[in-house]
Amino acid sequence: MRRRTAVLAVLAGACATTLPAVSAHGAGPAPAGPYGALQRVSVSATGEQADGDSSGPVLSADGRVLVFTSRARNLVPGTPEGTGIQLYAKDLRTGRVDLVSANPDGSPGYEPGYTHSVSADGRFVAFDSPSKTLDPRDRGDGMDVFVRDRRKGATELVTRHDGDPAAGRSFAPSISADGHHLAFTSLRADLVPGDINAQADVFVRDLRKGSTELVSAASDGTQGTAPSSDPVISADGRQVAFTTEARNLFPWPQGAPGIVRPQPPYVSFGVHDRRTGETRAGAYNQSGIPAKVQYGLRFSPDGRYLQFDTGDAVLPGDRPGMWGSYSRDLRTGSYARLAARPDGGPPTGSVTGGGLSADNRTTYFTTNAPDLAPDDTNGTWDVFARDLRTGRVTRLSSTPDGGPSAEASFGVSSGRGGRLVAFAGAGDDLVRGDTNGATDIFVRRLR
Repeated sequence: MRRRTAVLAVLAGACATTLPAVSAHGAGPAPAGPYGALQRVSVSATGEQADGDSSGPVLSADGRVLVFTSRARNLVPGTPEGTGIQLYAKDLRTGRVDLVSANPDGSPGYEPGYTHSVSADGRFVAFDSPSKTLDPRDRGDGMDVFVRDRRKGATELVTRHDGDPAAGRSFAPSISADGHHLAFTSLRADLVPGDINAQADVFVRDLRKGSTELVSAASDGTQGTAPSSDPVISADGRQVAFTTEARNLFPWPQGAPGIVRPQPPYVSFGVHDRRTGETRAGAYNQSGIPAKVQYGLRFSPDGRYLQFDTGDAVLPGDRPGMWGSYSRDLRTGSYARLAARPDGGPPTGSVTGGGLSADNRTTYFTTNAPDLAPDDTNGTWDVFARDLRTGRVTRLSSTPDGGPSAEASFGVSSGRGGRLVAFAGAGDDLVRGDTNGATDIFVRRLR
């Protein structure tokens, strides 16, 4: 799983599908009450409230480890005054909190970057950072990609060549479930032989073999004529989805009659199969051209469905310019609307997605739409779950009495096959006793 920590990125803003179908009659407006008790987890091992904002929650697939960023200085003993944003991992079973962005001596490193990702068992955490003190071999400038082995307490600089750090930023890591394969973006030209396009590219590093491959290329190996970035790797490491401005990596149809192809820069997305070498468009809009995307690419746990957020019209009834969350069945090419009202229609607000459960039945998302719960009157972003079989929509970011929070909730991540959901919430009304005046991280068990 991967998370971009920038809150602004989170809140920015016609086929049958083989996902479980919603009843044509709809399930009717569902109660906004929670599945289970909400728990605040961005606290110290002793339960002390964080004295700073926390955000960017990412759950390990097994649901035991939560990785997040925080400005708090009291999550780990000995954190000095003046320490900026740091990356932490919390064991949800024991309550222990570890500093991930740590120097070799255990002290906090310079602030991490925008993206972090965790292996299925929570052992390996990948992140980007401009810090030059995390690994003594890092002597370059700019952003680099690191992997922290939490079991060994060691951090490794991944973006190096022949043992030396290279010029050019590297960022946006996404790690496979077993922690052996790492996708990332880099402006460097020395990671693989023959990188001659002078563009940001997407690479995959085999952390066991020490080999690197460029994956943001066409099926015949042609390199992109424009930048590619923000990859996400499937759990098994076989597929990599990424955003791109290039128009030579997969076919660009002319589109429907009268439709003018958009002028650059236009960010679409592709999917590369590392086993077959094929690269194809991630999705097409109703005009017949590759769908526009910004962030939010995600694979379902089994790798069959690719989830994406777009402001394009993908299905009938979509409102162009209103961001929605969708999935594409990579076997059949069909699409499904993930965030929807109980009757299956699109919400009257923007949506950012947060993933699918292991059985591909339940989806999680963040939206500012007011028509998913009958009492949604807070006028801000909330976190919901939707059962794709019944159409039932349930608000997860609810107060103890089942009502909406007065402040925004965002950045949803799921684990334990979708039975555990984490998100960030700015409200002090989500749990009782929240008096720190900060954005916190919460988890809710669904079943």
